[in-house]
Amino acid sequence: MNQFEQFNKAIQVSEVTKNHYTLKPNTNYFVGNTPHGGYLMAIMHKTLVTVLPHSTAISSSVQYLDRIDDADISIEVEILRISKGTSSGIVKIIQDNRICVTLSGTCSDFEHMKGFDGISTPFPEIFHECDRNKYVKMNYDKISKGFTPSFIQQLNCEIHPDHAWWERASHENAEARCSAFLEMSGGIPDQFALSFYSDILPPVVCNKYGALGWIPTLTLTTHIRQMPTTNELFVDFQASDINKGYFEQDCNIWDLNENLVASSRQLTRILKSEEKLSK
Repeated sequence: MNQFEQFNKAIQVSEVTKNHYTLKPNTNYFVGNTPHGGYLMAIMHKTLVTVLPHSTAISSSVQYLDRIDDADISIEVEILRISKGTSSGIVKIIQDNRICVTLSGTCSDFEHMKGFDGISTPFPEIFHECDRNKYVKMNYDKISKGFTPSFIQQLNCEIHPDHAWWERASHENAEARCSAFLEMSGGIPDQFALSFYSDILPPVVCNKYGALGWIPTLTLTTHIRQMPTTNELFVDFQASDINKGYFEQDCNIWDLNENLVASSRQLTRILKSEEKLSK
């Protein structure tokens, strides 16, 4: 089974009753002992389009409320509105009678969309500034053996050499940014892979400050603009402001035909930031 097939199997939910599903999270897509946030978003995204009549979740917003353990989860969908062009709903992941994650999403059909095209978002300059063969495979094991999260091992992820912070002894003058090439073997990424990729890279503040421990995502909003046309994608994550330990991290995702296929923004927190960053 190739990586793309494995991923789609890992987000396949089982129907219990109408609009109620279940799934045992696949530990290949975990961070430590809990499922990766982008993986959870992909599961909820998959469940939403299973229930709603429109094919693609063009906008999804997730709230991560509580920790999820390595055990079965229940997934419930509430339909909010269905119209000719769009439909909307709320998805809840429940474990041990706790609502752990919620997603609100709007779906439509790309094949029926019509309208003016303009103000395109091109590749960032950083894409052209470095040879592809200088990118570095994402692997934290240099810091500690076995430290690389299992979810990142399910695809090829190669990081811009200026953003491979685990390879550097000093972080002086580094920016809060991370750019990379991503590819799952076996297929062109679908909408669910885009949800997964929207939270795929390490928090960009690590490139500026080094390892900071667990930096949880609180909210994640993803917009899918069009379907990719290439197996490999280029992603660019950036942050510019930290306030009381919280920061926003923005992401753009392109295919290699220079089409912007998705964008995301997440609110993230550096735990005990006053201790880790004020030295």
